[in-house]
Amino acid sequence: MACRSLRLPRVPAAVLAGAGLGLFVVLVGPDASVLRAALMGGVGLISLAGGRSGRGLSFLSVAVIALLLIDPGLGSSFGFLLSVLATLGIIVLGRRIIDWTPVFIPRWVAAGVAVPLSAQLMCGPVTVLLQPEFSTYSLLANVIASPLVAPVTLLGTAAVPLVIPAPWSATALIAVAGIFTAGIAATARFTPQLPGASLPWPEGVAGLLTMLFLSALTFGTLWAASRPRRFGRCVLASHRRVVALIEALESGQVGTLDGLGRGSGPGPSRPVVPLTPAGLDRTAGRGRLEYSTRLSGRNPRWPLRRSEQPVPRHRMRPPGGM
Repeated sequence: MACRSLRLPRVPAAVLAGAGLGLFVVLVGPDASVLRAALMGGVGLISLAGGRSGRGLSFLSVAVIALLLIDPGLGSSFGFLLSVLATLGIIVLGRRIIDWTPVFIPRWVAAGVAVPLSAQLMCGPVTVLLQPEFSTYSLLANVIASPLVAPVTLLGTAAVPLVIPAPWSATALIAVAGIFTAGIAATARFTPQLPGASLPWPEGVAGLLTMLFLSALTFGTLWAASRPRRFGRCVLASHRRVVALIEALESGQVGTLDGLGRGSGPGPSRPVVPLTPAGLDRTAGRGRLEYSTRLSGRNPRWPLRRSEQPVPRHRMRPPGGM
């Protein structure tokens, strides 16, 4: 926010934000989870500052390879996988969702929705493996809590060096940070109490595949809503291709059946009627209700077999012998 207020370019702003991230890691402690989160946050910061997803993917790949070389056990850690997927979602999907947002929506609002949404779309298939349920209001909770996290982090971090030289100032900062923390806690308590907040979801591979399909469908819906004309052109083009495919299949079937009608086999030769709509019209019945003797598209000129001949009326008896 300070860099934005000073209208600094993206590169100096990214450098200052990276320096603040490094100081925060030193303050909290260089634990494995803290280093992993800081590294992934730095990759996402570089990607957003550079404005190119290709660079972000390169940095993310280097970071993942370096962490796995240092600690190969991270390869079986769900926390590491979720961190990587969340960063990947922000790099690949977040920028696109922000760009698809209409012009009249402020940029910070678009980013506040796009960042948690993109991370959730990528992490959802793995999350259902840990807990087979769908959190209906998770995106709403993240959007509400996102603006409250920064004041807690900044004010709490600023209060730490003031605890000894100026305890009253530190107490005031911590009190203000506590107000925002209470807002986060209230959001965490309120959203699970809403109706339908937690829905059951399939377990195992079935749950992973269905959540992956839902994520892809959500991303496609966002794209279609932001590009209605292009989406309409894609639908029309797909319709034309399907129609052309159906016509090709029908013409192939007609050719196959026509070839079967001309097949060489024992017995007298039979006249062949073209299996086309015109040929079918010529062989159709003409306004009378009678026994159906045209089995499997047979020609009415062919002689009837004994089993296909109609039963005389004097031999017909009602059911039950009456």
